[in-house]
Amino acid sequence: MKIKAAVVFEKAAPFQMTELDLDAPKEGEVLVKVGACGICGTDLHIADGEFPPTPYPIIPGHEFAGNVVAVGSGVTGVAEGDRVAVDPSLFCGHCHFCRVGKGNLCQNWGAIGDTVN
Repeated sequence: MKIKAAVVFEKAAPFQMTELDLDAPKEGEVLVKVGACGICGTDLHIADGEFPPTPYPIIPGHEFAGNVVAVGSGVTGVAEGDRVAVDPSLFCGHCHFCRVGKGNLCQNWGAIGDTVN
């Protein structure tokens, strides 16, 4: 699957527009064609190389919405064609904070657009 274009920070700014090949979504994953994406202070820090958890290269943008274009096996509650707004947070589910329902304090936190593409 080919994306027409994506912003990629190979390292701290400047960014470049790149065409990418994508794999089909894995089990439990969906692929969203982004229709709109906000830019916030975190994105500016990523652009400046000032957000330590960010590995480069990275496709930035964690505040986004769009349409589901592919669904991996085992996904329920969402289907191709659905319009979605995305919570980019990736909680480990295993640390103390995740186990007591405080994922916002996850010791292994990650986020789409901040720590993963």
